[in-house]
Formats: sequence, C-alpha cells, structure tokens
Amino acid sequence: MTPRLVLLRHGRTAWNATGRFQGQADPPLDDVGVAQARAAGARLAPLRPWSILSSDLARAQVTAEIIAAACHAAGDAGPNLLVDPALREVALGDWEGLDDDEARRRFPDEHARWRAEPWPTRRRGGGETEAEAGARVAAAVLTGLSGVPHGATLIVVSHGLALRAAMAALGGTGIAPHLGNGQWLTIPAPSSPARRATLVSR
Repeated sequence: MTPRLVLLRHGRTAWNATGRFQGQADPPLDDVGVAQARAAGARLAPLRPWSILSSDLARAQVTAEIIAAACHAAGDAGPNLLVDPALREVALGDWEGLDDDEARRRFPDEHARWRAEPWPTRRRGGGETEAEAGARVAAAVLTGLSGVPHGATLIVVSHGLALRAAMAALGGTGIAPHLGNGQWLTIPAPSSPARRATLVSR
C-alpha cells in the first residue's frame, strides 16, 4: 500500500481577489483565505496525516499551520510540519505584483504570446517556465514522500501554477488541473517523476 499524497493550494490572498500575479512575492492570506484553510483543516484532519510539507511563502505556510493545528485539535499527535522553499510558486519575475492590464501594457509582446498559447515552456517577466518549476516541485514532493510510511498520508501545501506543473511532471502527461484557493486533490504517491499520477478524488 503506497502513501497517500494530498496536494493542496493555499487559501486566498488579497492579490488573488484582485487578480494580481503573485509568483514568489509574499502577500498574506486574507480573511477568506484563513476561512478556506480552516475548512480544509476540518476535512483533512480525519486523514491523520503523517506529515505536512509546505512552501515557505506566507500564504502557503500559514495555510499549512492552520491545517496542522486542526489535526492536533482532532486529538491526534499531529503531523510534522516541514517547510521547503523548493515548493514556491513559479517565479514570474517582473510580472509579480501586476494585474493583467498592467502586464499587457508593460510587456505587450510577451503578454500576447502568453495569452495566445500559455505553453509550460513560456517564460514571463524573466522568471521561470512552468516546466522548470514543475521539475523543482516534483523533486521536492518525491523527497518528502521518501520518509512517509506505506499507507500514511503526506499533505503538500503549495501554489496553483506550481502544483499544476508538478502534477504534469509527476504524471508525465503535460496536462493537469488548476486548483482554486483552498482546494486539494489526492493522487497515488508516484515512485518517480516518470510514473503517471492518476486523479482519484477531490
């Protein structure tokens, strides 16, 4: 029986609400985001996760802390909470902090190409491609899984683009869902980046 892997996107921030590109900028959760994290914690605590692995950006780390607290409150000894910068969002360079209109005005050619064909190899603002970030995050997930016993659960708290890219890397399909704030899915724990990840539940 392989470990259970839960991939969860952090709760909402004010930048999510206003449509600003976050990348590796570090805005905090807003009130809605805190409520989303609490709701996720209430639903995930019964899984009695072995550990929680989180991006070090505040919106993800606070989400992870809220979920860990819910696990403790449920009477469990509680999971270990580990923070890993490798789980950060895709770096968007000079696009970070801009809304869509601002990005279009400042980077018209780059924005037009991205809107026409948002390939995983498309680089924005001098940052990373989704493919590069996906390889980074997938490697961190696999490392985190290496210490999880068979049948136990690892929760990974990260970011929308980063998780989508990591799922594509782990699954080898190039196609993966984009999670909303506070949403998660469960996939069979892959043994290597080449092993296909199959969505089993939300």
